[in-house]
Amino acid sequence: MDSARLSSQMDAYLQWRQEIYRELTRYRAWLNEHHVQSEDLEHKLDQAMQTLKDDRITIAFVGEFSRGKTELINALFFAHYGTRILPSGAGRTTMCPTELFFDHKAQDSYIRLLPIETRMVGSSLASFRKIPDKWIFVPLNHKDPKMMKKAFAEVANSKAVSANEAAAMGFQVDLLEAAPDKPDKVLIPAWRHAMISFDHPLLRQGLTIIDTPGLNALGCEPELTFSLLPEAQSILLLLSASTGVSATDLDIWNRHIRDLSLRESTGVYAVLNKIDSVWDELESKEYNDKVLANIRAQCARLLAIAPDEILTVSAKEGLLAQVEGNMPRLERSHLPALEELLSNDMMRRKEHLIQKSVIKDIHAMLHGSKKTLLRRRESALEELRLMKSDESNRKQQLDDLLQTAKNEQAFYHKKVILLKSSRKMIEREGAMMLEPVSQTKLDGYLKEAGKALTSSWTIVGMNNAIDNFFDNLKADMTALARKQEQVQIMVADIYARYESEQGLAPLDYPRFSPKEYLTRLDDLRAKSGSFRRNLRKLLTEQKATSKRFLATIVNEGSAIYRLFEKAGRDWLNNVLMPLFQNAQEQKQLLDEHVSKLRTLANADDNAGNRVEQMESMLQDIESQIAEVDEMIKGLRKPAPIHQQKKVIPIITAQFSPSPLKR
Repeated sequence: MDSARLSSQMDAYLQWRQEIYRELTRYRAWLNEHHVQSEDLEHKLDQAMQTLKDDRITIAFVGEFSRGKTELINALFFAHYGTRILPSGAGRTTMCPTELFFDHKAQDSYIRLLPIETRMVGSSLASFRKIPDKWIFVPLNHKDPKMMKKAFAEVANSKAVSANEAAAMGFQVDLLEAAPDKPDKVLIPAWRHAMISFDHPLLRQGLTIIDTPGLNALGCEPELTFSLLPEAQSILLLLSASTGVSATDLDIWNRHIRDLSLRESTGVYAVLNKIDSVWDELESKEYNDKVLANIRAQCARLLAIAPDEILTVSAKEGLLAQVEGNMPRLERSHLPALEELLSNDMMRRKEHLIQKSVIKDIHAMLHGSKKTLLRRRESALEELRLMKSDESNRKQQLDDLLQTAKNEQAFYHKKVILLKSSRKMIEREGAMMLEPVSQTKLDGYLKEAGKALTSSWTIVGMNNAIDNFFDNLKADMTALARKQEQVQIMVADIYARYESEQGLAPLDYPRFSPKEYLTRLDDLRAKSGSFRRNLRKLLTEQKATSKRFLATIVNEGSAIYRLFEKAGRDWLNNVLMPLFQNAQEQKQLLDEHVSKLRTLANADDNAGNRVEQMESMLQDIESQIAEVDEMIKGLRKPAPIHQQKKVIPIITAQFSPSPLKR
């Protein structure tokens, strides 16, 4: 089985995304054909189309070691190879955070490994991603499962170091194994991070899989907590049915995972794996189900969630069943139900994000185009009725129609000029709106924070440096938000006047939500608190880890600040676009209409031919309305979600679009 459910859903989603891209291309061609394209709208379409091109789906597997994370990845995605492609088995197998994806820019598959010693530097993973020479490159033959398995085994390698070295790199020494032949040393991962690119149907379609090790990997690599995990559409916390929720499981849940379940873009799942370990072959199915239900209830109490929010699965049984082609065994593993949930919920979330980031504004523009065309159709119908009503005075009627059209043409020409004046006013006010947030000010905050963090290795000094940094960012962003409210009032007044003068229904225009970014900044500050409360221990044992965490916190705060400034600037650039588009389309249609009326008025054709030409004009408008309707319909088409045909009874209640949303 080639991950049939996920592959099928990904195929359907990819096709839907391509259809959206085609509709945007079609809209661009329509705008050019009717000479109503603008530089701002062209830029908006470019952004939307690039967003679709860059779109990816990420699934992250999180948990302590020996929870079966890698086995579940093998079962979900790589069972068709007929073997365990990723190393999984008893004990610890995944020794470092691993990303699996497809690099479209690379000619061949590969593994890139970052040596664990880079932790001593204190630099972030993001900085090392930009330095290829720091990584070890391993070629990968994706067509040979045995060679792939051998190459992937490199990710699981470990090395022996002293306890002091391990502590300096951020490891909790008391959790490490002693080196078999060197009792004075401990075993740590050989690699800090692994990036694996190979040609697999799901990876080629844009899927990225993140596999994390145990041993406090989330605590040692802050970017996993602050960057990689929040960007994932699905996060699976793996628990073991044989151990339930351990202290380290609960710590991972509370410190790194639980808050992410509140994000609309992220699906968080607690997965109770290894249910086969509690099966008693001598007992009935009902007895085993009851035992499993009790384990789920106990785990749910510790995680403070409902029992039906914990998924159950046997990754090992699911993998073996697929290799054997044993469907009863596969159903018993609960793997098909987990696949169904993941694929459907991921698609719902991705559709929501695409709707929000790409389709919403373009959809509003198309509706504006349709409204314009409907008004022109009304005018054309009235003109046609007048022409048919009195044959003796048709020449005069044509002259009257032409004059009316010229008046409207002049009106919209004036409106475009007035709108340009309004845009200059918004640009002036917008420049003042953006003043509180700037790269220059951010550079100053970064310099100030960096200087404070390097010069003051005390708990109070470091906390003060971080607090000052967050205070500065928050003050700037709040000041921009207040000024944006004032600009918003001006924008609303411009729209109201335009709509009133033309008798239009309210036009939808881009909205800016400062609250979204302020909330993200507050969340980052709160999340950094759990780390900062442990500064005393880290300062004495893990200075490199402290540096990485503090640098990551600062970098993530800076990223939010920059995104906030960009969002404000984009809003200012786009906020009057619907009005310009409406006026431009009206003017263009009137230009064409006046031209055709002049032709009719000056023609020597008989009355019947003139009516035919007017009807031809009407048909042209009707065809444009039909084309716009088709584009609107194309953008409205929801992403395909496969319906669950058969659900394993024990997890029926878990199939909801928003797992773990409390």
